[in-house]
Amino acid sequence: MLHALLLTLIALFVTLFVFLAWNLGYWRRRGVWEPYALPLLGSFPNMVWPRRHFLNDMREIVIVVDFLYKSVWSKPTYCRQYRSTHSYVGAYLMRAPKLLLLEPKLINEVLVSAFRCFENNDASRMVDTRKDPFIACNPFVLDGDEWRQQRGIFSPLLTSGRIRNAYCNMQQICGQLCDYIEEQSKSGQPFDGTDLGLRFTSENLFDCVLGIKARSFTANPLPVAQHNREMSEDNYRLALAGALNGLFPRLPRRLRPKIVPPSYERFFGDLVRQSFHLRRCRRQERNDFINHLLDLQLQHQLTEDQLTSHAMTFMFDGLDTTSSTIAHCLLLLARYPECQQQLFLELAKASAKDQLLPHFELLSELPYLSACLNETLRIYPAGGWASKTCTEAYTFHGSHASDPLQMLPGDNVMIPIYGLHHDPNFYPEPQLFRPERFLNGGLKRFQQLGVFLGFGNGPRQCVGIRLGLTQTKAALASIVKRYEVHVNVRTLDGIELDPYIFVGAHKGGIWLDFKRRKL
Repeated sequence: MLHALLLTLIALFVTLFVFLAWNLGYWRRRGVWEPYALPLLGSFPNMVWPRRHFLNDMREIVIVVDFLYKSVWSKPTYCRQYRSTHSYVGAYLMRAPKLLLLEPKLINEVLVSAFRCFENNDASRMVDTRKDPFIACNPFVLDGDEWRQQRGIFSPLLTSGRIRNAYCNMQQICGQLCDYIEEQSKSGQPFDGTDLGLRFTSENLFDCVLGIKARSFTANPLPVAQHNREMSEDNYRLALAGALNGLFPRLPRRLRPKIVPPSYERFFGDLVRQSFHLRRCRRQERNDFINHLLDLQLQHQLTEDQLTSHAMTFMFDGLDTTSSTIAHCLLLLARYPECQQQLFLELAKASAKDQLLPHFELLSELPYLSACLNETLRIYPAGGWASKTCTEAYTFHGSHASDPLQMLPGDNVMIPIYGLHHDPNFYPEPQLFRPERFLNGGLKRFQQLGVFLGFGNGPRQCVGIRLGLTQTKAALASIVKRYEVHVNVRTLDGIELDPYIFVGAHKGGIWLDFKRRKL
């Protein structure tokens, strides 16, 4: 009996090991250099066993997993050493084979010139839109013709005229943001920068998209932050979907789990439905987002679920990314007071003393404000990596590859955005905040090189880029115009990412102090 049980356990262990290790060697068999990887942990062990953020694994591609083999191997070897001799290396996201691109020229091909062969995001493999109607129309998780159709419906929402109209309300919300800072500063407690950014972003998006006041700067706000954490930080469903995608890369759609928490769906669903009901009852001809959404419903015969999903695209794509960028930019400006002072002088010149923000057209043209924002996105990119699926056969001709590599439909490529942004070959002293990198045509130069992907690139770059830039710049400009920003002692030094937060965020939180400027 005991002998049979032992044999059964051994058989199960061997079967599990073979299953986890089966794909290892996939790239080597195709003639691609394949750094060291482990069963289950793959090439990015910190995604499974987080001692540091896995984006650092991607940046350095740890061949030797030093926390397991430190006594055996003298030191880890890093991917950076391959950049001068390899255009790409074979990697594994758990069990899923990924071609990690190292040469910017090839990254530009995938995102721009050869887009038709890599038009699908890998995120679509994690989602069953029938189970998650909230994201069924979100262009980020859609493929092929469905992506083109929904993006074609959503993109006309974001015209310059509507963003300009939203900016009028945005100015009032920036005033409320500064008044909130003034009032809360009396307590002497530091500000949580991420919370402050989320309060502004939720108030702005709720107002301009749904026509609802989120009451973010009152003592009784809508619980946006709580539900946002349920979706982005404490979402075991999303973690499960990611794990299944890593373990079973070709998992049938019907077996993919629901990723939107029911409580999140109820909260936002009720608000969106109430918003549309009120606007239908009190029809107002306004050039705003909610009116245009209702017009789209009639024009494209959208169902209520599709209409809700389009409205929620603003929330999914804008809440976390914008609030995080605002918080990180404030942190970096606080650490570099000379940069903060230069930004203040630019803002003071662009608007009168009693004017919190410059005019809409001028705001987008302020070079140093744009440079500060782009340098923040370089250091703390909202998306630290991208994964694309090959949809048509394509051949890579890498500068460091002796033979061309034929990519087949279904193959995945990974783009190490965080690694590119922190590569000293492109950005000398990458750990330093230097906005001047992006002045005098710097942004265009880095984009053409394929080494700056703050908002992505090509046809599938962030669909809400103009709205995101406008609200981020408005928040930063209003705060810096009125306050000096200082780092609180609770904030950890360095630019280390929190390993337990999937989207790159400063480890330990962003804690800030504000001092009213004397104008």
